[in-house]
Amino acid sequence: MREGIVLVILVCFGIADIRKRSLSLPMLAAALGAALLFRLLWDFGLVAAGMGFISGLLICAVGKISRGQIGMGDGLLLAVTGILLGFWENMELFLTGLFFCALFSAVVLVIFRKGRGYRVPFVPFLAGAQLFRILVLL
Repeated sequence: MREGIVLVILVCFGIADIRKRSLSLPMLAAALGAALLFRLLWDFGLVAAGMGFISGLLICAVGKISRGQIGMGDGLLLAVTGILLGFWENMELFLTGLFFCALFSAVVLVIFRKGRGYRVPFVPFLAGAQLFRILVLL
């Protein structure tokens, strides 16, 4: 059930990321509250939720260090998914999303001759990574 909820969240935010190239802070806050509520009511793993939340904050820190190469919204969204998935599954989601993004970026770089400054929205790759996790890894 958690895996499906994460997929729905990522698809919704992925569509917004493609359209606007940013994530809505009020929507992120609502998703964070819903994720906490889910953990409290159905799955009492509060330690795993806290560690997952910290994994998202680590991604925010990496984004800050890399001067915005990973957006703050992406990190906050990973904090939301971390609450639902836990630390290691959230890191698996993040790294799989990075792999998919790297493959896509390589194709764009070689075939479409875009430069290093070309930016792609990251959340759709997270949604694809979650779908991959559900279909293949679980």
